[in-house]
Amino acid sequence: MLFKIKHLFTFLGISVIFIASLIIYSCQKEKIGNDNSNNQTGQSLMDLQLEKKIIAFRDEIDFIRENPTLKSGGSPWEVDDAIYYIEALANYTYGDASYSRDGYTIDSSFIAVPLTDGLIPAANIPGIYDKVIDSLIAHKDRITSNEKQLIVADISLSGISGVAATFKVTSGFGTESDIPGGNNYPWYWGWELGRCDGSGLGVGHDAADKIAQLARVDISKPSGNSYYDNPTFIEVNYYNVPTNNNPYGSYMLFYDFQTVTLYHHCCSTDEIWYYKNALNTIANMYLPTGKSLIEYHLRDDTMYLLCGENENEDCWLMSHIATFTYGVWHTSSNPPEEL
Repeated sequence: MLFKIKHLFTFLGISVIFIASLIIYSCQKEKIGNDNSNNQTGQSLMDLQLEKKIIAFRDEIDFIRENPTLKSGGSPWEVDDAIYYIEALANYTYGDASYSRDGYTIDSSFIAVPLTDGLIPAANIPGIYDKVIDSLIAHKDRITSNEKQLIVADISLSGISGVAATFKVTSGFGTESDIPGGNNYPWYWGWELGRCDGSGLGVGHDAADKIAQLARVDISKPSGNSYYDNPTFIEVNYYNVPTNNNPYGSYMLFYDFQTVTLYHHCCSTDEIWYYKNALNTIANMYLPTGKSLIEYHLRDDTMYLLCGENENEDCWLMSHIATFTYGVWHTSSNPPEEL
């Protein structure tokens, strides 16, 4: 792997010898392609080096906090470098990659980041990090489950306009689920209509939730204290994955189109198993080089429109949309803190 120095940490009052000892490798997300898909219990040399860099970044922003009269706070940051280190520190501090979960909740929010000549002043980095953590806390507070743990946080550049950049903060929280395990009953395809066996049970969930729950069992999770960096969220619609081998339709994700009278499709246990296996296949199709699958998220989606010869008939397009979370996982010497 090719490394390059992108940004040197600067601390007033810290010796030049110490500064020189901080060897900063690649700072950009795209430059880190370490494949850690196999479970391990001890820290590798790469994990140890990354942890030292993250801790050095944490020490830098702590130093800036403790010295508010420092005008510049050091050299300004490239946007990509700031994104990577803020994201890595959030995951290192609060993320638990090995958390056992039945459910998975994704949420996003946006924060504005002022720029000076296209760069982020170093003195602003602590405040930006605080906004990211506040966003993650807000995401957590919106989850009604009693058990919830940050698994992975992703920061991406949503856009730059004038003298400000917009950061998108996306989180993935592991949660408990009240859906019984196994695949013993048919479920309505969506709309949280529950089981469709006449029992009236399971309302609040649907086949999308059941399929994702079953698929998660196949995900290999790291052990011990661990976290992710360089996460990627990829959303896949039904039309991205056509197939000639699905006995239940034309796509590897659920799809249904109806006119005039709406009838909610009931997914049999065999159909649920098919879409569960298809979800695993699709995840591998979109797997980025050097990353591991972190989690599945599957939701139902309905589009209402008018169709027919005179475009006066009610029509519904119903489908499942999958979100796959990928990343590079690392072992840590410390357990995650409470968010």
